[in-house]
Amino acid sequence: MSMAIVFLLVDLFTVGITYGVYGRKTQYYEGMILGIHMEEKYARGEMVTSFINDYKKKLKKFYLWNTIIGILVCGLCFWYFSIFMILWCIWLIEIMGGAVYLIFRNHRRLYDMKVANGWGSEEGGWMTATDTKLLTAGKRAALPLWMHVIPLLALLAPLLSEQVRTALREVQGISIIEGTNIAVWATFLFCGWIFQRERMKVYSEDSQVNQKINCMEKKYWSWSFFIANICNAIAGLYLLYTGVKTHWISNLDVAIYSGVMVLIVAGMFAGYVLLKKAKNRILQEDKTPMYVDDDYYWRNGWYANPDDPRLFVQDRFNGMNYTTNLGKPVGVYMTVGVLVGTVILLIWVCIMMLRMDFIPVHLADAGDRFEITSGYTDTEIKKSDLQSVQLLEDGLPDERFNKTNGLADEKHLLGKFEGSETGSCRMYIWLDSQEVIQIKTSKYTIFLNSKDEDQTTEWYELLKQEEQ
Repeated sequence: MSMAIVFLLVDLFTVGITYGVYGRKTQYYEGMILGIHMEEKYARGEMVTSFINDYKKKLKKFYLWNTIIGILVCGLCFWYFSIFMILWCIWLIEIMGGAVYLIFRNHRRLYDMKVANGWGSEEGGWMTATDTKLLTAGKRAALPLWMHVIPLLALLAPLLSEQVRTALREVQGISIIEGTNIAVWATFLFCGWIFQRERMKVYSEDSQVNQKINCMEKKYWSWSFFIANICNAIAGLYLLYTGVKTHWISNLDVAIYSGVMVLIVAGMFAGYVLLKKAKNRILQEDKTPMYVDDDYYWRNGWYANPDDPRLFVQDRFNGMNYTTNLGKPVGVYMTVGVLVGTVILLIWVCIMMLRMDFIPVHLADAGDRFEITSGYTDTEIKKSDLQSVQLLEDGLPDERFNKTNGLADEKHLLGKFEGSETGSCRMYIWLDSQEVIQIKTSKYTIFLNSKDEDQTTEWYELLKQEEQ
């Protein structure tokens, strides 16, 4: 039930975000409609209006059907989770690919319409604009990147403590926490660096208008990523503190940390919306707007300009996102690599899920050791390491178990876990079966059972003979 609810919320969130990014570009804003620069008299004309209305109808059908399918797919969580994951991955690829195809395809159609009708700038073709006063103004407005050293020092300071260094070596998960904190810090720093290097934009013949908007954007983004790193440091230190103090990372602690990350992203998005509204108010009051047409480099929906030295440019369809310059070979390699890597990762996840659901757990006597095999992970138990074997008739011990690597759903627990009292353990458990074999070794504890209770009893007797 819980997995179905989680994925249902994820699906609705995915549809909403995708529509918000790619489905709301039909309004005339900043001299563009559907990502195409165009004078307002043409954008409001009958030909473009009819085209946009037809595009809106396609959008409604696409997102309505994907919402319905996304909800129905979640019902498969109550059957085999692997089957659900395969269909869910197909749905995810379809909605993301379909959304991008819809906007890119209609963007190109509108661009062709503009060219065919001669709706370019009065000077003809495309042009770019510069305002020499913007360079120094933008640098003064942005927060210096060296400020990000402050949250990094806060994250590294606990390493001076011997207690923390000991916990990093001995407590499972603590080193992952510290590594994750630093990785998130580096990500926000990289994003801040990318936004700071973004070319200053010219909106008007009035330099004061250009300075006001660009300085406002530079200040917002530089401070946003710095504050995000401060919040990450606070949340990361809290998680590290609880882990070192209790030698345990509870689900509640992880949820608190994850909640802080979600609030950071939500806060940045809310700030972006407010920034966009403030920017729009300034542009509406501007009496000398400047027409800047670089649609040729965006004609297919992506940016391809071999003469532009930048590798990353701000996405035309999502101001919070950056895309690669596909006019440079390295940009093509990066984009193709990310797409291929994502598809391979999804296929690998689906194969692993199928193995977990359909390859049964098996225990075999291999002479000087016992071998436990499954669809996910295998374990060897040397008979010399075997300490005790116990048949738990009431299921798993009454304690907290956190998954560190593996699968935990409504049907089974499979992989590496950490028990609040048992410590490091391996799980090969079907939750529908009540009886559980507890195997204690010199390294860790193993919990094992089978769908067939007779099989569980047979394994227990085999293990018990060796213990005796």
